[in-house]
Amino acid sequence: MNTTIITPSQLVQQAKDFAFKAHSSHYFPCGRKYTTHLETVAELSKQALIHDSSLDEGILLSTAYLHDSVEDTAVTHEDIFNFFGHYISDAVSALTKNKQLSKASQIQHSLQRILRQPKEVWLVKLADRIANLQQTIFLHDKKWSGHYKQYYREESILINQTLGKASPYLSQKLSILINIYNRI
Repeated sequence: MNTTIITPSQLVQQAKDFAFKAHSSHYFPCGRKYTTHLETVAELSKQALIHDSSLDEGILLSTAYLHDSVEDTAVTHEDIFNFFGHYISDAVSALTKNKQLSKASQIQHSLQRILRQPKEVWLVKLADRIANLQQTIFLHDKKWSGHYKQYYREESILINQTLGKASPYLSQKLSILINIYNRI
């Protein structure tokens, strides 16, 4: 029986490599590689680590890199489980929207699943929303119309109210972006 123990940094590197491979052909409409989003979520998560030393770095950063793998690529929950085990698989599962539900129900369902996860998963959701707001705040394409921005702002408020206590640092960053959204 092989009981090789890997360090948190090795786990994070494996997750990053896995996610970058899964998203290798994934680009934003503007042509930017999708992996830049994963890097932003991971960087925000690293910043949260500075403010809370009780966080598990391996779980936090691995989940940050893998959070969209099932939702946006051909990767399955089983793939995540087989490569990373049940902690990371459960975290990614909680962060994956159930597309069989209505758009309005998806966030409520996801938040309920996230609330049953360790604090690290809560932080990834906060970091993901911050990254999304930073990216979309000045977009003027058809999807990001005033109506959709209003919906996204309200959803962001709900995320912050539900998960913000897990990281006052990330919650404050999210609040600032929500306030900017109020003005556009």
